[in-house]
Amino acid sequence: MVHQLCLISTIEFSNYIQTISTLQAITGQVPTSISTYSIISKPINVFKPKFEPGKVNQIEQFFMKSITTWDEDININDPIIDKQFTSKLFTGENKIWTLQIADIPIAGKNQICSLQNIYESTLVYNSNDNSFLQFLNDLGYEVINQFWNKGLRFFYGDIVIEIYKIFIRDDGQQEENPDDMEGIQKSDKITLKLLDESNGFQIKAFINVPKSTDLDIINQGYKDLVKLQDNLKGLVKFEIPDRIFMDSRVSST
Repeated sequence: MVHQLCLISTIEFSNYIQTISTLQAITGQVPTSISTYSIISKPINVFKPKFEPGKVNQIEQFFMKSITTWDEDININDPIIDKQFTSKLFTGENKIWTLQIADIPIAGKNQICSLQNIYESTLVYNSNDNSFLQFLNDLGYEVINQFWNKGLRFFYGDIVIEIYKIFIRDDGQQEENPDDMEGIQKSDKITLKLLDESNGFQIKAFINVPKSTDLDIINQGYKDLVKLQDNLKGLVKFEIPDRIFMDSRVSST
């Protein structure tokens, strides 16, 4: 488990080159690429506690994100107008998947950045053995959504800065039932579209902290993110993510 401090923002496509140039200048490095595919799933059997007077039930369930690499070559430096395609991911090869569950960010008076608990586990899955979707089903989860990220990653001290575009399925172009997630495996390619059709970019700046009790590291993380915020003032307007939108708990109702 890690505890993550983060700030988020968006930029228009017209500011992308200037933002990348500025990040290269302040970090002193060439960015690495981000190319990931994520599946969102929820528990098949939702726990519904029986509420009784005087009894406190603290069992909670969470949506889970499964993340792996995406091999499609898309140039995000140019505006994306036409639909893009991704090759079928569930091929006969080993894939490294990270299974991640994130708690709702901690509430409080701090207005600097969000602090969230993240639990994750990494595994190597051979799709020759079985479908990864079937694996999730055996684990007790059903797939409800998916998305693809393409972008760049910078490192600024302990801060990780990611700037990327998000792609989603264009179900209007799919021959399969859009609700049939097993259809991912039945077609050679999947039609995608931008989540933000204006060609804008998402930005996330975050620091992972090993222990929530290590206040010195957390406080230093706050200061480092504020420094980054000041350095990019006028170019990127970093904000605290809305903690309600980051609540991945499954409702029992």
